[in-house]
Amino acid sequence: MITTKNQAIQFLTTMQQLFPFVHPEDDLTQINPPFTDEQIKYLDDRFDECYKLLDDPCDTILTEIRPKMTMFNSKLN
Repeated sequence: MITTKNQAIQFLTTMQQLFPFVHPEDDLTQINPPFTDEQIKYLDDRFDECYKLLDDPCDTILTEIRPKMTMFNSKLN
């Protein structure tokens, strides 16, 4: 259970590291490779908790999380 803003940011950060193209607004039943029903329930519940703690979790991903992640900021030489 996510109960603090810091926990929400950590959860979103972990999701970005593991599943960079999965976002809180996605229909998790349409992700490929698919999640199990149990995983979908868990993730939906956690994303709902993030929405209760953060004004806009998607914006948090784009403005606070991804700018700090090398995989989204590596420069091509």
